[in-house]
Amino acid sequence: MSRYATLLHGTEPPGLAAKLGVYAQLLRQHEIHGDRLWTIEPILYPLMLSAETDLHLAVARLLEDPRRAEGSVFAFLEFCRKNRENIAWKAGTPPADVLDAQVAALESHRPTIAAIMGRRDRFFAHLDKKYFLDPGRIYEDYPLEGSAVIALANAVIAVISEHQWKLREHANFHFAEFFEIGVDNMVRNLEAGRRQNYPGQLD
Repeated sequence: MSRYATLLHGTEPPGLAAKLGVYAQLLRQHEIHGDRLWTIEPILYPLMLSAETDLHLAVARLLEDPRRAEGSVFAFLEFCRKNRENIAWKAGTPPADVLDAQVAALESHRPTIAAIMGRRDRFFAHLDKKYFLDPGRIYEDYPLEGSAVIALANAVIAVISEHQWKLREHANFHFAEFFEIGVDNMVRNLEAGRRQNYPGQLD
């Protein structure tokens, strides 16, 4: 469980919560400012795409097919299902319906998971000839809404946090909010600097 906590809430290297917070707030800033955000600071566009890819890879690592990765959250939940009589939560043996509900909560995001895995397997980690010739096609063949990826990441965090709480009656604080605040402050400072150093550009 401690290893999952590190993958979710670690800071060195940044865990899923940190990556989620950065991406979610960059997406939010684009909703607020539109493409004017790239005028505030052009580097924010590739930064947001990089944060998106990083979040996709972090989610994919945690939701890998159990046959390919023993550390997958799906493998962990299957282990809990098979061995629940030997697992001691503070309130006793994990109820089967709780474990089933956790699997169902993740499976409800299956289209998002499939798109993330498709992007990873055919473009991010292994470059298929099709996407070598036409990189932009990956976004058409495996479409993803940012909000759907955010919802999936939060679902993963919720499952692991529930296990932490049931085992020890405490769980890691969801640090994503701190990173969201940091990105918000960064954009505000960049906007103020752009107005001061390049008067009229944002008008």
